[in-house]
Amino acid sequence: MSVADLTHNGRFAILAIDHRDTLRSVLAPDDPDSVTSEAIVDLKRDLVAGLAAGATGVMLEPEYSIPQLLDGTLPPGVGFTAALEAQGYMADPEAAPVALLDGWSVQSAADCGAAAAKLLVLYQPDRPHAAAQERAAAEILAECRRVGIPLLVEPLFYALDDPSMRPEIVLETVDRFAPMGFDVLKLPFPVDPIHDPEPARWAVACWEITKRCDMPWTLLSGGGSFESYHAQLDVAMASGCAGFTVGRALWGEAALTPPPERPRVIADLIVPRLAALRELVI
Repeated sequence: MSVADLTHNGRFAILAIDHRDTLRSVLAPDDPDSVTSEAIVDLKRDLVAGLAAGATGVMLEPEYSIPQLLDGTLPPGVGFTAALEAQGYMADPEAAPVALLDGWSVQSAADCGAAAAKLLVLYQPDRPHAAAQERAAAEILAECRRVGIPLLVEPLFYALDDPSMRPEIVLETVDRFAPMGFDVLKLPFPVDPIHDPEPARWAVACWEITKRCDMPWTLLSGGGSFESYHAQLDVAMASGCAGFTVGRALWGEAALTPPPERPRVIADLIVPRLAALRELVI
């Protein structure tokens, strides 16, 4: 397997459903622990069954979708990434460096047939914790090289109080991670679209990412609205981005729909959205 198994003509159109703790918080914000594992598996099964055929790849994880959705739910010819990181990181992003999920390994990701491994790294380049995160990510990359599986890394800022600092933070993060040699960077949009709604400045920032990257970079959605994400992707693709890795901005409404009605919402609302994103990419 290789990163090429996640692309069409070198472009990524990836459905991200590797959410775990954050998904519980979306489904039941007042009582996340009330969301059962079965409910999460069922949601992910509906999303993959209804959407994966329109994607070039899917982001999965080893708790609710690997191996559960490898039973024929994931269509033949659609590659998948396997998330590596343990959960609990949002409670205190600087408590410890990123670590692998207990009982899971890079070798496990390769053995399950993943086209690539994926690693989320909460990262602020101006914090002391940044150096520990860089070392941990480098060690996991070395293990991926040893095992022979590509690594897609997602260095994601947190606790950013001043939205005007977002371009600086994202670009500095790219400067730190791109030279490390990851196979793909999964990145947030480099401009806060609410704070700065000017597409010309969006394009400048996206081109700055492209100039700094020797590897392809894809745009994550970050849970905003679909309309905003579509506009961001349009600019990013014209500025050297290699495609999308989209999560809740695409399928969030389906997640909140009662299960009996979910297939209809996926077919009527989410499938056309995915097609609209693919038109920008492929």
